[in-house]
Amino acid sequence: MRRRSLRASLPRGQRIPAPLRLLRRSHQIDPSHRLAGRHRSRAVAPDRRRFVNGVHIDSVTADLSTGFGSSEAIADLFDEVVLTRMILLRLLMSEIAPEIADAAGLPAAYRRLAELQREYPRQVRAMLSHPHTGTWLTRTIRRVRGTDSATMPLWVECGYLGWLAAACAVMCESAGELAVVVRAGAVVLPGIGLARLGAVDGHARLEWSGGALTFTMDDVVVRVRALDAEDESGWLPMRKVRADIVLDDLDPLRDLQQDEAPRLTAAEAETWRETFADAWDLLGRDFAGYRQPMHEALRMLAPLSARPRTDAASHTATAGGGCVYTTAPADPCQLALTLIHEVQHTKLNLLLDRVDLVEFDPGPLFYAPWRDDPRPLPGLLHGIYAFFGVTDFWRVHRHSDCHGGPAAHIDFVLWRGQVAEAIEQAAGSRALTAAGLTLVRTLAAAMEPWLLEDVPAVARSTAAEVVRAHRTFWRVRNLRPDAGDIAELARRWRAGERRPELPAVSRPVDQDAIPAGYRTLALAHALRDRSMAVSGGDREYLAGRHEQAMVSYLASLREDPSRPQVWAGMALVLPQLFRDRDFEVLHTRSEIVAALYAVLRADDVDILDLLRWLAEPRDH
Repeated sequence: MRRRSLRASLPRGQRIPAPLRLLRRSHQIDPSHRLAGRHRSRAVAPDRRRFVNGVHIDSVTADLSTGFGSSEAIADLFDEVVLTRMILLRLLMSEIAPEIADAAGLPAAYRRLAELQREYPRQVRAMLSHPHTGTWLTRTIRRVRGTDSATMPLWVECGYLGWLAAACAVMCESAGELAVVVRAGAVVLPGIGLARLGAVDGHARLEWSGGALTFTMDDVVVRVRALDAEDESGWLPMRKVRADIVLDDLDPLRDLQQDEAPRLTAAEAETWRETFADAWDLLGRDFAGYRQPMHEALRMLAPLSARPRTDAASHTATAGGGCVYTTAPADPCQLALTLIHEVQHTKLNLLLDRVDLVEFDPGPLFYAPWRDDPRPLPGLLHGIYAFFGVTDFWRVHRHSDCHGGPAAHIDFVLWRGQVAEAIEQAAGSRALTAAGLTLVRTLAAAMEPWLLEDVPAVARSTAAEVVRAHRTFWRVRNLRPDAGDIAELARRWRAGERRPELPAVSRPVDQDAIPAGYRTLALAHALRDRSMAVSGGDREYLAGRHEQAMVSYLASLREDPSRPQVWAGMALVLPQLFRDRDFEVLHTRSEIVAALYAVLRADDVDILDLLRWLAEPRDH
């Protein structure tokens, strides 16, 4: 999930000033045709503050720190999104070459939106807060500044503003006409539909009257009788899963993070609508606190697949708040969970563009239990906020008829412990602002009753196995102790001396240098889903054949002593076979165990003896 802030489009080190102050001094295309902020915008009104956890926090921050947030708070944050995008649009207009701006129709589109705003401010706001508007602005500004590259001509990329203006005009005015850019043979009216005019870049004339559209590019004409017409040649309508939520499988500005997803068939789109309706009802019945802010925070679903996938995936785009990207859901419950998870990311992205939650970022050093790589502090906060919602979903849904059962109990007890641990890391980092501390402390307080909820013993033990395996894997994968410290440990071992104090710090590994075979831990997933196919020692361990598992793991370590997945298996199987031994060092400092074993492997060292030595009291 990419979490790039809107602020990333500004010059390095430059923060977004107070919106109205910047707007007053920003570049003007035409003083008589300005896009203006809302006359009584909540975003710039004097803020009401609350006294929370000993500090004064603005009301919107306090509201979202509960983990839920109100639709009013989200609307407030989207007001600021609109103002920020107006700032970025002014920056784009001031920096782009005039000939490119003219070819893209940027000045004309800007003036058209400014004119529409006088009579239709709500509709223009909707276009400026449209999810893909932010994606387009950040991408285009980076291209103008030479920090991003693409094969698409820049003037074609800039034509998106004309599409926004055209879509807004079509929705607001009964008749009119506009020139629009054709991108690879297509014109998109965001939120409305796509016209196919060939296969090349160029310009077209759009005319509309009484709900009918006509697109003309040279000798190609596409006529559309109605905006929702499914059977018009050259026209693909944008469907909806709900009156106010678009099902977008057309817009080229979607942040797909993969090859372009296919256009849904009418039957597939109907399945999405039915599944969404059931998911929406489920959210209203069991998760009203999460659904309420979705009325503002969820504007669009972008399918990543036409059919459900076993490896379901979803994400949000930071600059494209309001859109959830997801593979086709297997059932309404899966979609409800996805919406909770991804809208949590959306809400935190909106909040991060309003307030600073992090005083300084120590870098990608933090253990996020839901990730295999180290995370920076803002990324850890994102995971905390999203998995707070995931934990709450399983807390409630583990008692349901459809998904109640061992796996749901495991997920609940696993994530409640993992989120609590991540909150402890963040709070102890000394890098959070007062607002950031308020956020994590408020979430921790909300979770306190969850930690007392009873769960089956098998769920607790399985969750504990997942935690031990993943943390062991993570440390071997991502941390390297100093080579000199390991050499000294090896010298003392060979000399028969007591061990010294273990090195306090291990350095992070360059993620690009990690071998592909080291990157993921199948065992952690297989412990939660016993039907998942695994091999080698993992298969033996899951079958309860612990001695065979250890033999397999040891054989693997003789071949590759640095393989993190094998050490994860060892961290589970050794306590099963030797219940009177202390293997805590293999869990807490597994990177030292792996590095030392790699050095001593040629000595035919017995790993049990080595672990016993590492567990002994150190030499004073």
